[in-house]
Amino acid sequence: MLFFYLKKVIGMLLMPIPLTVMGLLLGLLLLKKRPFTGKSLILLSTLFLALTSWNPVADSLLAPFEKQYPKFDLDQPVDTVVVLGSCHKTDLDVPPAAQLCSPALFRLTEGLRILAANPQAELFVSGYAGVDRRSHAEVMREVAISMGVAEQRIRIFPQARDTEEEAQQMAADLTGKRFALISEASHLPRAMVFFQQQQLEPIAAPAVVLSSEDSDWRIDANAAHKSERAFYEWIGQLWQSLKAMI
Repeated sequence: MLFFYLKKVIGMLLMPIPLTVMGLLLGLLLLKKRPFTGKSLILLSTLFLALTSWNPVADSLLAPFEKQYPKFDLDQPVDTVVVLGSCHKTDLDVPPAAQLCSPALFRLTEGLRILAANPQAELFVSGYAGVDRRSHAEVMREVAISMGVAEQRIRIFPQARDTEEEAQQMAADLTGKRFALISEASHLPRAMVFFQQQQLEPIAAPAVVLSSEDSDWRIDANAAHKSERAFYEWIGQLWQSLKAMI
């Protein structure tokens, strides 16, 4: 458990904005004793934040992760539709779908599109509770039911904390089956490896593509988010490779 949260904290600190803040703080601390080093750190940190918040740079960082798999072909029959977990916040004063964060809603929407084309298929949803009082899997099931999916078609995996655990916990139920694996396009290359390590043969189904071949020239929060996704997947793939070597 401690190792899991340590991994999350380290990953969070290595994102562009935290790296910028740490660089700026270190630069300010060094200004009196080492003014050249301090000023250089402040300048480099500011430039780093500007570049990672600029759409042409952000798109070029993220595109290699997102271009590996095409849109799911509905002519491919599947036995199961697997929607990987994302994030939510329980609030019974808003509609079920409004409790999901945007990536989760995009993933589920793509899952329901594929499920509609395969009337006999099951829907697998997953994700633990974290600090919430309900698991992500439960919320996803509630939203799917509210959108017309029969409850008996849905299987939940409410203990899975990350993609590796999702693959491990679903493996027995997916062996020998054709299934669509749904996540953001940037996350799918890493997710596919986890499921393939369980001797499974997933069919990639990207639900969200953020990068664009026709970037605008603005510096904005949307670009910063795209750079963050690229950094997150770089770190995730590095960690995945290191674990495979151990």
